[in-house]
Amino acid sequence: MNIQDTLAQLETTVTELSGLLASSLPPGTARLLGAVFMGAVALILLVLALRLLIRTRGQSGRSKRVNIARSLQQQGVVIDLLQSADGDEVAVRCVITSASSGKLGCEIIERLDVIKTPEGKNVTCVFPPVRAEGGKVNSFSAKLIESDKSGRKADRIVLSAPTGYSMIARRKHPRKRVADQQFIRVKLWVESPYASDILFEDAAPHIGVNSLAPGGGGQSANAVVNISNGGLGLSVHNQGIPETCAVAAPVTINLFMFNFREKTFKPYWYSGVIRSMKEGRPGFTRMGIEFDGMAEPIGPDGGLRWTRFS
Repeated sequence: MNIQDTLAQLETTVTELSGLLASSLPPGTARLLGAVFMGAVALILLVLALRLLIRTRGQSGRSKRVNIARSLQQQGVVIDLLQSADGDEVAVRCVITSASSGKLGCEIIERLDVIKTPEGKNVTCVFPPVRAEGGKVNSFSAKLIESDKSGRKADRIVLSAPTGYSMIARRKHPRKRVADQQFIRVKLWVESPYASDILFEDAAPHIGVNSLAPGGGGQSANAVVNISNGGLGLSVHNQGIPETCAVAAPVTINLFMFNFREKTFKPYWYSGVIRSMKEGRPGFTRMGIEFDGMAEPIGPDGGLRWTRFS
């Protein structure tokens, strides 16, 4: 029964009872009982209205949550699935291929690590910020229903419908795009400074940006894509990439930044690890590197003192 039928039935009942009370009771008593009855009717109507309002809001909220996911699907937005809600480490990158009120189907397009979250547990997915009611959001939480390991297809995962959206800090260290390559130089060795016997200060690098390095003329086209306090991104010619260069490989980096006040290049030494390697523009690979330590010169005779970040 809808609200209109309920109101019509209550009106008929009130009319019949009013006539009955008026004919069988004294006027004062009839008015008192009528007022009590009308108060009860008003209370019932208030409860019905509140239930209807709560139900409408709940349906609206679910609809809005699904609509954001569907918008991400329609636009082909790449989503980062994080290893943990309080970290920044990406397990896989995927796109939503289907979005319903109960679940999301996602296709994996890039693997940076294995998905460590077990099925049935919540995962955090991050995407470029979008406008929503109450402000911008760039992430949602959802339950991992079907992983890539136990699912029907190795390149697919299934998530529940998002349980909540929020705006989270995406990166601890904001990236800065390097527009002018002449003010930065990089020497990179695919070696760990904590385990290698190489004298890095005098050795030729495996990969160079604006620095002499073996590997042919392709090295001159290498570039620094972006840089932050936590790492840097490189665009490296495929012919100049060593065979040992792979995701999770340790690296040693000598970074030269131009100091405009002193009008000279200042050297910085970092240890790090390769976090990502993916196809860039034709003939090049984009390489993401995370710093995990640094070094300071020991003295005028040379040598470096390495310290890992805590």
